[in-house]
Amino acid sequence: MQLLGIGPLELLLIAVIAVIVLGPKGMVSGAREAGKAIRKIIRSPIWHEIVDTSREIREFPKIFAREAGIEKDLEDLRRSTQGTLNEINRSHHPQISPVKKLEGNETSTDASLKEDEV
Repeated sequence: MQLLGIGPLELLLIAVIAVIVLGPKGMVSGAREAGKAIRKIIRSPIWHEIVDTSREIREFPKIFAREAGIEKDLEDLRRSTQGTLNEINRSHHPQISPVKKLEGNETSTDASLKEDEV
C-alpha cells in the first residue's frame, strides 16, 4: 500500500526521524499545527474551486457525448465490445480435464507419452 508514493517503510522512517528531531512533545504540537493548516486549506474558497474544476473535468466526456448526440452510439459500442471480450475470454481459457489414474503410479498423460514413444 502506498500513500502519496510513500510506502510503509518510508513512512516509518519519516516518523522515527520526526521523533528524533522534534521529540515527543514537539510531535504533538507539530501534528496539531499540521491539522490546523490542512483544515484551513480545505475550508478555503480556492480549495472549493479546485474541487469543482476537477469534477467538471471528470464529467466533461459525458457532457460532450450528450451534446454531440452520440450517447446511444457509445453505449452500443460498449455492449458490443463487452460481448467480444466475453467471447475471447471463453475461447482462450483451455478446459483442463482431470488426470485419470491408470495402473500403478502412471497417469493417463504418462501412458499416452509411453504410447507415443513406441
